[in-house]
Amino acid sequence: MSLEFFFKPKVIAVIGGSSSPGKVGNAVMRNLVARHADAKVYAVNPKGDDLVEGFPRVPRVVDIPEKVVDVAIMCIPARMVVDAVEDCIAKKVKGLVVITAGFKEVGPEGARLEQQFLARCKESGTRVLGPNCLGLISLFHNSSFAPLTPKEGAVAMLSQSGAVMTGVSDWSAVNDLGFSAFVSLGNKADVDEADIIEYLAKDPATRIIVCYLESINDGTKFIDVVSKATKVKPVIILKSGVSDAGARAASSHTGSLAGSDIAYDLAFSKAGVIRAKTLSELFSYCKTFSVSKFPLSESFAIVTNAGGPGIISTDAFVSEGVGIARFSPNIIQELREKLPTEAAVYNPVDIIGDAPPERYDLALRTVFKDAVDACAGSLVILTPQANTFPSRVADVMIKIHEDFPEHVMIASFIGGKNVAEGAGKLRAAGIPCYDFPEEAIKNIAGLIKFTRFGKRPAETPVPEVGVDKARIQAILDGARAENRPMLLNYECSDVFSAYGIPHPKTRLAKTQNEARELATEVGFPVVMKVVSPQIVHKTDVGGVVLNIKTEDEAEQAFVRILSSVQRMRPDATIHGIEVQEMINRAAKKKTTELIIGMSRDPQFGPLIMFGMGGIYVNFLKDVSFRLGNFLSVEDSRKIIQETKTYALLRGVRGEPPSAIEDVEAVLQKVSRLVREFPDVVELDINPLLAFAKGEGVSAVDIKITVKLSQAAPTHLDGH
Repeated sequence: MSLEFFFKPKVIAVIGGSSSPGKVGNAVMRNLVARHADAKVYAVNPKGDDLVEGFPRVPRVVDIPEKVVDVAIMCIPARMVVDAVEDCIAKKVKGLVVITAGFKEVGPEGARLEQQFLARCKESGTRVLGPNCLGLISLFHNSSFAPLTPKEGAVAMLSQSGAVMTGVSDWSAVNDLGFSAFVSLGNKADVDEADIIEYLAKDPATRIIVCYLESINDGTKFIDVVSKATKVKPVIILKSGVSDAGARAASSHTGSLAGSDIAYDLAFSKAGVIRAKTLSELFSYCKTFSVSKFPLSESFAIVTNAGGPGIISTDAFVSEGVGIARFSPNIIQELREKLPTEAAVYNPVDIIGDAPPERYDLALRTVFKDAVDACAGSLVILTPQANTFPSRVADVMIKIHEDFPEHVMIASFIGGKNVAEGAGKLRAAGIPCYDFPEEAIKNIAGLIKFTRFGKRPAETPVPEVGVDKARIQAILDGARAENRPMLLNYECSDVFSAYGIPHPKTRLAKTQNEARELATEVGFPVVMKVVSPQIVHKTDVGGVVLNIKTEDEAEQAFVRILSSVQRMRPDATIHGIEVQEMINRAAKKKTTELIIGMSRDPQFGPLIMFGMGGIYVNFLKDVSFRLGNFLSVEDSRKIIQETKTYALLRGVRGEPPSAIEDVEAVLQKVSRLVREFPDVVELDINPLLAFAKGEGVSAVDIKITVKLSQAAPTHLDGH
């Protein structure tokens, strides 16, 4: 169902609408006086004058004469909301904006109240924004208690903080920025950021969507919705709560290495979100994205009248991933002929300190003669010198901006009093102008990220794997029935065999005869190990025998292991003796130890890790991550290429390349496994041995952790 009734209501009811200054219900009524378009507004209050701020008062929502009420604004105490909701349902109100606080944010009793009224709304199909929010502002109404109504414009903002919302609104009044919508999300009991973004992506009045978020409730829904939105307009998000103090404790390598914020970075990257790190960055992006064109390529020129800022900007271009335009020979020759001998004619173009406005005109028009796919635009740097005349330079730039409509122009006028007039002219003409180059370049990088995502080709889904899911589920259920979070090795082997992930063949022998038969089936040489949940260090109790080469040796090893373990650990439950294929590394041309792991993020699901494996994984931390639910064939390649280990896999100093495609296949199959079985909460393959190309891979050591209880998970990372 479209949320248009929230943004373009024809009938608005303010429950708790009041004539008393200082009350939230009065602030909302006064804001509706300032903006309500053609909507009919009613104050709902059993007491008071017949008119409230010029709008009619009715005792109850059901007394409103119109058949349909689009939106009701709740400005009453929390204890009264449940009864008011019943009236709204009876009136068939489409949406509620519950400004009222006192719900789950205050504790269990508030949470109970919230669930009570929300359950009734879900039954009736009534949508709820909030509770505990500032309200909603659109081009058609201001149903909030914000202190001012922002200027109309093309920026839509969502905020999980009312204070951030009012701060941005106040800032926008000084910076001449207009908004198509302001939405305070509050507790997000029903309508969340994905719902609002989905609506705004189709709203013709909205050019960019800006968000301040503290959490995301449904990560899969968020990525699905926002990925579509960013194909048509920019979505810029400031996400708070990213410190290491918020990281989860985890038992797996993946969980301990991931940190608290990596999943959000991955999700935003997958969805095409431009991420702001600070409020000032968020404001800065607002200014640029609301007026600037989007670049047609990723390479920019730098035109400056000062060498130092040119060098600083070049460094910033590299660090922010902005391409430095390489001019064609004709352009370089023209610059050399027309600029002073001391000028630098490559990129950056330094027109030197005595440059008058005419020299800016010459340099910019010359570099813009290059094809737009080679030079998408220019960063224009000005420092106030004796012959500069910043106001006249601004006039020159505005005319060039009109003459070269496909090129992006962003300025940095460094200074204060002497550059203020020129900078003001640029901003008024829709040319972003910043005090320092670094901020300008960060915004250029943001524009490039948006256009890059729009051009990104469709990704290839990982292949499906035909598996007996009932059999795998039975293994997981069996471990849970024994209150055992870790699968045993032979169980891991069964799971990996089902998914076709190469690993040492592993079987469980419960008798001497089975040991003989299974050793032959697996293929000599084999290693045999005791299988017991209570025994972690098997060698300490004589629980491991290596390099078994015959059936007789297998039978003898079975007896020896069993007697040793029963003598040293009589308390241990023994499931049997594991018979496992031995990997002969010496017979391989090359062996590289890798790690593939997974832990579950509470918002975005399985988080897959790849990197250098072995005993140094936690120290070297050469790892990369992807979201398992959204892993594509392309991702399985990129996650490897992002690590330093990739250089080793490609082969160094005459070594043959490794079986990289086989590693990619393992990543794809692991993503299928953890996507299809959410009961698997952690997984580690360490090491995954990658042999030379053509010799394959082998998952030598596998750990799989399962959720013990649907209601109360007990594994160490808390999910």
